[in-house]
Amino acid sequence: MSFDSERGRILPPNLDDRTWQDLVDQMRALIPTYAPQWTDHNPSDLGISLIELFAWLAEGIIYRLNQVPDKNYLAFLGLLGITLRPAVPARTYLTFSAGAGAPVIVPAGTQAQTQGGTEPVVFETDEAVTVLPTMLKAAVLAGPYPKDAVSATYVNLSAPLTGQPSAPETLNVPAGQSLLLCLGFDRKVADPMTLGLRLFQGADAPLAVTLVCSRSTTPPLGWTAVPGAADGTGGLTHDGMLRLTPPADWSAQSGWPSVTPRTPQDAVPDALFWLGVTVTNKGTVAAGVGLNRLLFNAAPATTALTIRAPARLGTSTGLPGQVFALPHRPLARRPDLDDPYPDLAVQVGTGTPAVWQDWNRVEELPPGPGNLYRADPATGEIHFGSFDAQTGSGRLGHGTIPPAGSEIRALRYRYVGTGAAGNVAAGQVTVRGSTPDGSMPLGIATVTNLGPGEDGADEEPIEQALARAPQELKSRDRAVTAEDYEFLAEEAGGHVIRRCLGPRIHEEPSAGRWAKGDPWSYGGLTRAPGSVFLIIVSDQDQVARPVPTAEQIQRVSAYLEPRRELTAKLNVVGPRYLPVITTVTVTIWQQAIDAGVVEAQVKAETLRRIQEFLHPTRGGPAGRGWQVGQAVFSSDLFRAIAPPPDVGYLAELLIRPDLPAYVDPPAPGQALDMLKERPFDLSPNGASVRVADYELICAAATQQITTIRSPR
Repeated sequence: MSFDSERGRILPPNLDDRTWQDLVDQMRALIPTYAPQWTDHNPSDLGISLIELFAWLAEGIIYRLNQVPDKNYLAFLGLLGITLRPAVPARTYLTFSAGAGAPVIVPAGTQAQTQGGTEPVVFETDEAVTVLPTMLKAAVLAGPYPKDAVSATYVNLSAPLTGQPSAPETLNVPAGQSLLLCLGFDRKVADPMTLGLRLFQGADAPLAVTLVCSRSTTPPLGWTAVPGAADGTGGLTHDGMLRLTPPADWSAQSGWPSVTPRTPQDAVPDALFWLGVTVTNKGTVAAGVGLNRLLFNAAPATTALTIRAPARLGTSTGLPGQVFALPHRPLARRPDLDDPYPDLAVQVGTGTPAVWQDWNRVEELPPGPGNLYRADPATGEIHFGSFDAQTGSGRLGHGTIPPAGSEIRALRYRYVGTGAAGNVAAGQVTVRGSTPDGSMPLGIATVTNLGPGEDGADEEPIEQALARAPQELKSRDRAVTAEDYEFLAEEAGGHVIRRCLGPRIHEEPSAGRWAKGDPWSYGGLTRAPGSVFLIIVSDQDQVARPVPTAEQIQRVSAYLEPRRELTAKLNVVGPRYLPVITTVTVTIWQQAIDAGVVEAQVKAETLRRIQEFLHPTRGGPAGRGWQVGQAVFSSDLFRAIAPPPDVGYLAELLIRPDLPAYVDPPAPGQALDMLKERPFDLSPNGASVRVADYELICAAATQQITTIRSPR
């Protein structure tokens, strides 16, 4: 049926919520103060009747008051189609395990949920995965080593890469050397294997990646390459898949004579079937790769759910402009900018029994006839057109009206089932659910989420919508000013930090460095006339220096490209970090030490607070992250790291910048001309750190923290 809905719309505030009874009670409460001789407060008293009359009149005035001014403002936004931003589903990876039999295909749309609680959180897989009857048990990193080396040591990375993640790992590959990432499996399989690599920082230039297999008769560093193996990561420059088929003579191995654990705790005593990923840096400078996750027998999943059966929406009345509501809202958005809602399929059925016909979704209904509809993803409403060939006015309509008496149904669609509540901890999604056809996946023994649920968000608060509306009205889906680029970047990806930098030239010449009128080229950003640089940073709490992935940069670029000015050259890039070193001396009261306070713990707590305060996306004076170009002041840092008064006080606090992360250190014996690398020299120890307009601060790798005891 057709109806008028307010779901997902901005509801106006109630400026005065007092009712008639509230007004009567307030006036009666004042009687003892202003007329103590008035003792008859029964409804039959004439004075009480007058109070009730005045309350009735005041209630009418309050009703009119509540219509303005915010109500008119919000109604205006509603006319423009500005609604609350819908909830965003949480995402994670679901890892499945199978028995010892044949591989099991888990189709896309398979569900799993958390255990216990009144409202279990349900996740649904986005892709199909073939679950092999083996599990990834260990991951060790050997090297770095020269190509002709025959021995090395290894460090155990099983916990962060194959278990519940603690902190991402950075693989540093020196120039001309290699690393060997060894992956141990508990069973031998002959089926094709797929290993997913998720990077928080890709290599600047492609590295040579070779998939090798260890046999018990060959040295580990002489492993033979696996025929037909494929690297889908572009040399570890972006997320991707490694595909290979293990050889028939793959055998278990326990320990290697030429590769020894770096420490006794790194040893892997179990006999496992090992595959190796050799990463070789053929360049002349060291390369770093930020490895966030290893995925095996895993599929990406979100709290966006697909309906299991067609949903009946109602019956057409034959009138123009009909609106039908989906049972669940909001619609789940896919990353594809060309078709963000491919899961939505609406049909119109005529006759008995109904013959169903697919209608197509469009952004705007075009003039004339057409089996088309428009969907509002925030409100979950389906809007039909107004074209009617039988009437003169109807011929001016947009989109065909469904025939009177026809049935409207949603054959399928995907909606956001859970928002912020889907940000569950690792290991919580353990209950197997059904596949798209309603059956249980056979052959699957367990399911779990080795990593936490992330990025889930509830529907936008009204206050944020009010603050966003003026900018949305200003940009109107076009990028002209720097604020437009930053606003639309949030629309594309919801990145925590966005900063748009326009062209900038040198106003004065500098001998041997630049001429007047030359563009700024610091940090690898050549800000020539017509160029636009958009710096984005996504929220990564466990990463000290988060950078956007290649997919995130590509998504923002694709969203902004059709909205930019024709003459603007758009560049979407990651941040240019300026590390900050803190020199701090903490004086601890002797009484606190006598009471059990440990100096080492005070030092560790101070370091933790410094790192939290200087975190790019979670730190800052307000705890909401730093902005690109925002300076650091020791007064703000003082409030963030000062110990409790009964423990001690800060006797010294100085801050200074370290060598920028985007600047290559000078060669031995050579001086670094900082003015060629950034617009001004690094400031010395002091009360503030000056930051260039393109730089983003972060914590330096080392901090100078000293603790001393106060005399009695």
